[in-house]
Amino acid sequence: MSKKIVNPMAEIFRCLAISVLFMFIGFLVGPRILPPTVVYYANKIVMFIMIGLLILALCSRKSIIPRSFSMNFVYAFTFIDGILLYPLLGYYLQDLGSNLVITILIGTIVLFGVLSLISYKKEAGHFLGMGKILLSGLIALIVLSIVNIFIGGTTLNIGISLIGVVIFSGYVLYDISLIKYDIQSGMLQERNDLSIHVLNLYLDFINILLDLLGIASSLDD
Repeated sequence: MSKKIVNPMAEIFRCLAISVLFMFIGFLVGPRILPPTVVYYANKIVMFIMIGLLILALCSRKSIIPRSFSMNFVYAFTFIDGILLYPLLGYYLQDLGSNLVITILIGTIVLFGVLSLISYKKEAGHFLGMGKILLSGLIALIVLSIVNIFIGGTTLNIGISLIGVVIFSGYVLYDISLIKYDIQSGMLQERNDLSIHVLNLYLDFINILLDLLGIASSLDD
């Protein structure tokens, strides 16, 4: 039986923080599971990892993923995602240095927090009209990312990453607005009802972080 909740918004952000923590735990476990050769080729598989996350984000928006499921699946996914992201994040740590990576991480948290606050201050559903535009942009981003595998180039990499930051920043506004709408509609009664929202916000956060790291890495080259 799923646990009843009193403050859905606070619970969502608490679960989101736990999800990000599980991702970082997975990142720390990664070196013990993945062979060193995977890290060596991280810069070559970066686009495949990014495309995978984009497709997952698309699936969650198109209700291919159920709206209600155990939060434990979210935690398990973010832990595994951390393991899979280890080569990529490890590459950025080597390429940019830990100080710049930490700075970008803090910047991502600040941006995410500001966007969440802006959306929270608006009435429920205020940003839901952006949904079709954001979905179209997400599909276009997936197509561009696939094309980039064959074409490549620093300028295209930066352009795709910039578009990604804009789209997922828009999705933060959209997702918080949707959560407020679902709360007012009485749709978030149990803990499992929060799982898809936590997953969506996690994907917003991690995609913004990776896109900002990608921009910094491309500019550094």
